[in-house]
Amino acid sequence: MEEFYIRKEGDEEARGPFTIEQLSSLVEAEQVDRDTFYYESTTEEWVQISTDEQLITTLFPEKKKLRIKQKEDVVTLNTQKEEDAPILVTDMLAAAEGKTEETSDKRDRSGDVALATNIGILFNAFILLIMAAALLVPSLNDLDTDKMLQGLSNPLFLLGIVDLLLCVILFLQVSIFSIIRLRAAFGLGFFCYLFWAQSNELLIWATIFISAGLFLNTLCRNLTAIFVSSFIGLAGALGFAFLRIL
Repeated sequence: MEEFYIRKEGDEEARGPFTIEQLSSLVEAEQVDRDTFYYESTTEEWVQISTDEQLITTLFPEKKKLRIKQKEDVVTLNTQKEEDAPILVTDMLAAAEGKTEETSDKRDRSGDVALATNIGILFNAFILLIMAAALLVPSLNDLDTDKMLQGLSNPLFLLGIVDLLLCVILFLQVSIFSIIRLRAAFGLGFFCYLFWAQSNELLIWATIFISAGLFLNTLCRNLTAIFVSSFIGLAGALGFAFLRIL
């Protein structure tokens, strides 16, 4: 499913990723218009929605013109019955916000999606911070001034530096989902092979939990799913750090 990153002109940060259905909801909520920019992955450029005819047709379909029926053809629904309860302003506002049983499925969930995305970014930052500590601390303890270059060439030390840099970027709330997924996949393959060679099953399981947490946090757009995947990733990272440092 294609995902879209969007931003308004002058915005420093992008929002997303959103599916086409979520973009339609943002259009209805007047948070997205024809002048909104989206990231075109093919050209790797930010372009306005108005330049893409197919996207315009999908997000801004032409509305059919209303035809006023003759009075004799109209069946009125405004006849009030005695048993009908009065409609209050609070009821109308609740329906508009999707807080009633009849309109709960119409509620704009773009705010929930954005919140879940930001929480996932924050948890990934903590997971990578723990991983950076677990990889760097043992290397620094073993670092000999006479063998400085040899210590810096340690792949675990270098990977710890990468995790630390990714952590800083995520704490700045920058969306780098593709890089995090690549880090999760690389870490899964590299560490599982390394610890399999060392016959260390506990570190293998910790690596699986870490990679699963990082990867799922870039995909989930539901708060419950985000907390579950974050718990899995944090549990793996803490176990990894405990086994590596202590």
